[in-house]
Amino acid sequence: MRKYKLIQMFLFLGLVFGASQAWALDGYKDRRGVFGGLGVGGGVGASELDQEGESTGLDDAREMGLTLRAEIGGGYTKWLTFSGQGNWWIRTVEVGTRKLEHHHFNLLANGNVYFLDTLYATGGFGLAYAAFDASTLLGTREYREMGFAAKAGVGAEFFVNGTVAAGVEATYTRHFYSNSYFDTVGGGLVMRWY
Repeated sequence: MRKYKLIQMFLFLGLVFGASQAWALDGYKDRRGVFGGLGVGGGVGASELDQEGESTGLDDAREMGLTLRAEIGGGYTKWLTFSGQGNWWIRTVEVGTRKLEHHHFNLLANGNVYFLDTLYATGGFGLAYAAFDASTLLGTREYREMGFAAKAGVGAEFFVNGTVAAGVEATYTRHFYSNSYFDTVGGGLVMRWY
């Protein structure tokens, strides 16, 4: 009896996944409505403090860091989408024998304008938060700052099936804090579910 239930389950899953591919042949491929997305990539970042004698480890040279992103939004038309994005840049830098942690977050109100169905320009503005270490003459000092962030970039997005799109994106992001600044030039892979 258990063997037949297992066979029924596989037949059902095959029917569902097979039908979803058949639906994709017609191509829904419309950006209107609610969507969610995830992204992963990398970016070279720089951070500098206004404090004399302190170093972030990123003030003399840019370093590569990991970037992660999650977004939820909606399409107003086939060529215009708006979303709320959460972005995170992560890196550990060594200054002498000290390891300095860098975590830069932002929450952005973001918009994408699509050209030729696949290419798009993106831009956003919102809040930024930094949690990073700085090397001083006496040791390590932790900074926690809130500020503003702005982002601009370009990307390309291709529909994998009727509702899933994969793409690449290249952006410049700048964070404005009271004691420091942070900026990154990066790129990555993006998946969106429409």
